[in-house]
Amino acid sequence: MARKQRGCLDQAVTIIAVAGIPGSGKTTLARSLGSAMGLPVVSKDVIKESLMDTLGTGDSKWASTLSRAAHGVMYQLVEDLAGDVILEAHFHAGVAESALEALGEGLIQAYRMCPVEIAWERYRLHRDDPDRHPRHLPEHQDERATAGWRKRPPQPLDLDAPLVEVDTTVPVDIESVADAVRRLLLSEAPDGSPVED
Repeated sequence: MARKQRGCLDQAVTIIAVAGIPGSGKTTLARSLGSAMGLPVVSKDVIKESLMDTLGTGDSKWASTLSRAAHGVMYQLVEDLAGDVILEAHFHAGVAESALEALGEGLIQAYRMCPVEIAWERYRLHRDDPDRHPRHLPEHQDERATAGWRKRPPQPLDLDAPLVEVDTTVPVDIESVADAVRRLLLSEAPDGSPVED
């Protein structure tokens, strides 16, 4: 996908979409990658929790509505950023692809590979953490609410974009991941054509 030009400097913009199932470690990866690369990170959950602070919480249907709203805000924020940006969320396969590609930006996917059983164990620990945002209600996070992602084999989004896979079962060398993303950022000219030496 061609990288979009934006602003007076005609700067090419690429979205690094950090994806993975809940509990896979994608938030940690996104924040570490942002620090290593000096890039802003926009997290769907941060937006959702801010919305809950203002609008309150509710049943599972309300939580899903807030989640969709948070995704919309996240995508809209991209329009106000002048450079490359990391987006982090539980992107839903079959839905998120069209939303990401509709932004008209260059895309790179960093996918946090994680077996479901490990992700579920981590998710429950995070769910039960006393520091967890208090407006996440039990019914938003129980076995019924999480069955959708726990019952399907995890896989990257079906994007027409480069993919960097990050294994959750081994320690992550964030500099190696950052270098892989940097190489991808440099591998295409702003119009999407290969860069010639």
